[in-house]
Amino acid sequence: MEWRTRMSELPTEQRHLLAGGGLSQRFSQLPLFYSHPAFIGAFYGLLISVALLVPTRYSFDGTFSEWLRAWGYITLSIMLLLAIIGHVSLLVSKLSKRPPITMRRSLLYPIPFIGLVILTISEVTDLPSLLPDTMVGWPSRIGKLLLVAPGPIYVHFSWAPRWRMLSRLEEGKDPFDGPKPMPHRAAVQVEDPEMLDAIEDFEDEVPLVDGNGENGSDQTDTAAG
Repeated sequence: MEWRTRMSELPTEQRHLLAGGGLSQRFSQLPLFYSHPAFIGAFYGLLISVALLVPTRYSFDGTFSEWLRAWGYITLSIMLLLAIIGHVSLLVSKLSKRPPITMRRSLLYPIPFIGLVILTISEVTDLPSLLPDTMVGWPSRIGKLLLVAPGPIYVHFSWAPRWRMLSRLEEGKDPFDGPKPMPHRAAVQVEDPEMLDAIEDFEDEVPLVDGNGENGSDQTDTAAG
């Protein structure tokens, strides 16, 4: 992974942008081929499918082998769908050349667990039957949406742009070929030339004062004369 050597030569702010947060740093430990956004999306789909084991088993009326085949079909479908979404995110990133956005963990991480809770309640209990007929299927849809959405959101806004930049760095190209990200803090100071000239003139006119509260040597010699 030659991009690590090249990244060590970049300024600190650019290195932090390429490294990303803890999750992105874990993915960057892998070779770029295995950390392709499509593979990351498929991996998230696999995690979702494992979380669906309990709710799908309770909601399935067939035998264990039939349920296992149904669960396998659902798993492959979700992995394929999220892999396609991850690849589309990479294509969009190459066209827009936008920098990655660091996602807030406090907002993104709890969403799948909330979706899993809603989905489990809707599949295992009879609470959805208490809703009006037009809203019976909404808890299950909302739970599935919250369960699936965080992965594609992270890949689209954070990992796909970062992977594109790391790939360009690996190829020896400029990774920052798109719009430059705004700094997190007001690191850029606006300098007014007229103000700087006024400050310099003021410093030249004010006499220096020594530690005893007296003027500098030039002023002392003048007073003595």
